[in-house]
Amino acid sequence: MAQTTINLTTANGNCVAVTDQAGLTTAPGGTELRANGVTLTAAQPGACNPAGGSSSTFQASVQISGSATPGTPYTPAINAPFYVIWSASSDATTCVRGGNFTGGISGWTVGSLTGSGSHVEQVTPTAAGSYAFSVTCTNASGYALTSAVNVPQPPTPAPTPNPITLTVPATATAGVPFAVTWPTMSNATRCVGTGTLDGATVANLGDWTTLTTVTTSRNVTVPTGSTGSLALTLTCWNTDNSASAVGTSTAITVSAGSSGACGPIPAEKAYGYARTYVSSVPEVVYGAVPNGKRTNWPTTTWTSIWGYASATQPAPYAWPGVGGDVTLRQFPRSGYIGAKFTTPPAGQAGSMQGWFLSSSSAINPNLIMAISTACGDFSDHLPSPGCKIDARPGDPAGTGVPSSDGQMVGWKFTTNNPTGACNLLPNTDYYVNIMYADPTSTTGCLAGASTCALTTGTSSNVTPTQ
Repeated sequence: MAQTTINLTTANGNCVAVTDQAGLTTAPGGTELRANGVTLTAAQPGACNPAGGSSSTFQASVQISGSATPGTPYTPAINAPFYVIWSASSDATTCVRGGNFTGGISGWTVGSLTGSGSHVEQVTPTAAGSYAFSVTCTNASGYALTSAVNVPQPPTPAPTPNPITLTVPATATAGVPFAVTWPTMSNATRCVGTGTLDGATVANLGDWTTLTTVTTSRNVTVPTGSTGSLALTLTCWNTDNSASAVGTSTAITVSAGSSGACGPIPAEKAYGYARTYVSSVPEVVYGAVPNGKRTNWPTTTWTSIWGYASATQPAPYAWPGVGGDVTLRQFPRSGYIGAKFTTPPAGQAGSMQGWFLSSSSAINPNLIMAISTACGDFSDHLPSPGCKIDARPGDPAGTGVPSSDGQMVGWKFTTNNPTGACNLLPNTDYYVNIMYADPTSTTGCLAGASTCALTTGTSSNVTPTQ
């Protein structure tokens, strides 16, 4: 009493007959062998009922339709239902649903059983893929397979906004970085910047042409010595590069700019008085309460002036210095400071900020100050409008800031207040330019003396380091 398997070879191929658990039994009162619950499996279609055999032949057909009506067109799409319509003749006993997939389709379970007859079954693709549906009946003499149903992946969303609005300055100086900003992008994975100068492609524009990250700003640096009309284009692509968004700037007038050399300033560039560059002073005094002095000291860099807190400090603090008051004694009335400094890389600049005062710890003539990309520049190459102060609010331009702890230029590394602070860029050379508003003033000066004191106070949110 055990299940019996019989391998048959017919005119149409190989056929395997499997009985139920009772196996083969002898007919009561005779010697004839009988089997119950026989399942026939054909290795080749029709092998279990060859021509001339005793079993009837049945047919199975399968088709795809957009509705329950056969032949209705169907456009594949994820979550768009369609119909599998199939039938098997009545002499088929049990039919098994098949397919070339294990997931991605709801409503059709591969391997599930059903009976013969006509069937209309609604199914829904839940993922992109190529799906073929089949039905195999008990003796495998009827078998049909659909053509592949291709369900496409939905298009990757295009970057927005499109076009991209680029905010750029009207003018720029060759060799001096400037920022370009644009709105936050959606569905973008990379952005590439290009540019032309007077219609000719410029291969290297600093970060603009070397970075591909998706941000809302990027620095542009035109090659030193270049002049002309600059046009910038930003193109952002989606994940699979199937769609892009493009923005083109208005024209930017590029000038060659200053070489950065410190030298005389003509009167028309310095509020009516010609100025000379001061590279050193006879005495530098530190602190509101004097904390020693240095003699014949250089004034060419930020750190040589504001990097020390006392005369005994062996080495200067790194930019932006230690903070506090510094007095340059015997400073020429018609002179100016052009103290150079270099801002740190973007990763270090971060939230750094600071400011200058016209300190009351030592009285001097009113001061005019500007942070510029050029030495001795008080108007032409300022990073932003807030980089210059030549008067207190309500005073005429050029009257300067008196020694009353009056606020002078503040600086930081953001662009949210371009008129209230000097918006610096990382990894860039700048100059602190300071001069007397009126070289003829006697405030804080000895009558008839050719020099006066020049006192400034500085502060920042940076912990001094050496």
